Amino acid sequence: MHLIKLNSAIASILAPAYEPCGEFKRACVEMCWRPESGHVPRGFLGAAGELGEVELVLVFAEPGDPHDKEQHSGLQSAYMYATFAFQSGRDLFHRNVRKILDMCWPTLSFEQQMRKAWLTESVLCSARKEGASVPAASSHACGQRYLLAQLQLFPKALVVALGGKAQNRLRAIGFTSFISAFAVAPPGCNRREAYASWEQIPIALQLRQTSA
Repeated sequence: MHLIKLNSAIASILAPAYEPCGEFKRACVEMCWRPESGHVPRGFLGAAGELGEVELVLVFAEPGDPHDKEQHSGLQSAYMYATFAFQSGRDLFHRNVRKILDMCWPTLSFEQQMRKAWLTESVLCSARKEGASVPAASSHACGQRYLLAQLQLFPKALVVALGGKAQNRLRAIGFTSFISAFAVAPPGCNRREAYASWEQIPIALQLRQTSA
C-alpha cells in the first residue's frame, strides 16, 4: 500500500476529533466513539501535495459501519485505513469514488489523483445504525467544527456534494457553493440516474478550469 501523506493543515483541523471530540458530551451523544471496534472519525483522504493543487472536493454523508476487525489508535490510523480502502476498492462505495476520480483524471495514477482531490464526510462519525438518520444537532456541530474549516482550505476547488444528506448538511451550515450528484453508496448509487450525475463532475471541473 502506498501511503498518501496527510497534509499538516488538514491534520491540525481534524486532530481535535481524536481527543476525543468534545461534542461527544454535547451534540453528539448519539454518535459512536469506540476505537477498539473501528468507531472513530474517519473516511477522509487526499490533498497529498500542496493545498493549492486540489481541484476537486468530494463530500459524502458519513462513514458506514467499520469493517470486521477494524481498529484505530487515532488520526493516523484512520487515515491509513482510508488509504487502504480507497486504494484497494474495498467496498462498492470506494469503487464508485474511484470511478469518479478516473472520469476526472483518466491518465493519472491514484496517487497522482490524490494530489488533486480531497475526499471527506459531512459527518465524520458513524451513526448508531448504518444508514440511520444523524441528529441535526450532530451534523451541524460536526459541520461547523470540521467541515467548514476543511472547505476553507480549498477556495478554488470544485465542491461536489454526493447524495441528499451531504447536500442538506452543507446548506445547513451556510455553504452553498457546490454542485450536487447522486450518492456513491447504496441505495443512492443504485439509482439509474446516479452514473449520469457523476459524469457531470468532470464536465463541471473542466468548465471551472477554463473559466478560471
